Amino acid sequence: MKIKDLSPATLAQIKATKYDRIIEKHEGPFTYKWEFMEGTKERAATIAMYQKAGADYEPEADAEFMEIAGLSVLLPVSADNHPNITLLHHFLSKDDQQLVLYIKDTTYDDSAWGAGFVAICQRFPKHSFYIATLYHEWFIIDYDNASDLVSA
Repeated sequence: MKIKDLSPATLAQIKATKYDRIIEKHEGPFTYKWEFMEGTKERAATIAMYQKAGADYEPEADAEFMEIAGLSVLLPVSADNHPNITLLHHFLSKDDQQLVLYIKDTTYDDSAWGAGFVAICQRFPKHSFYIATLYHEWFIIDYDNASDLVSA
């Protein structure tokens, strides 16, 4: 599934969808509008602001669906990050309406303290894809190793 294949009405619904992002401190809520900025005046203004300040700024690509565990999932991250994302664990509710992902994203950090994220996703109404409504920083814990769950 690709964003470009969605109807304008569905894309507008996605852009209006809120999500909470917690990276180092609470951020948000945001809407997915900010994940789809290519070709907009806001994106051009941001680039101009950085260039005026002398920064060599290259904006990230817009968000795009990922195929995770056989499901189409939209996370509030750039498509540029996708090659750096690894699924560690996932849980799908019995009614297929909620999906919880534990992922590792080594785009900016590859440590267990900086690369882990939890995404809580909801099935988008009247569609088969999932969209993250919470994207939270997570210290990677190896749940397959019981000793990691018990502190000394």
